[in-house]
Amino acid sequence: MKEEDIGKIKTIETAEGICIEAEIVRVYCPACGEEFIGTKRGAGGFVAGHQAYHEFVNRQDMIMNEMGGV
Repeated sequence: MKEEDIGKIKTIETAEGICIEAEIVRVYCPACGEEFIGTKRGAGGFVAGHQAYHEFVNRQDMIMNEMGGV
């Protein structure tokens, strides 16, 4: 996908199947600024993965602080 594709409706073939009439979107992570351009399905995976990653890192930081830090 490219920036020019944002907002377009496309049929996309993937290893999992075919996404028919998929809208191409752009999303970003407000915590680190990483961006994703792709289908809404892909964007959902990006957002969920980023949330899980940042929650994990934040938990690790909290545990380290509770143990006195390094």
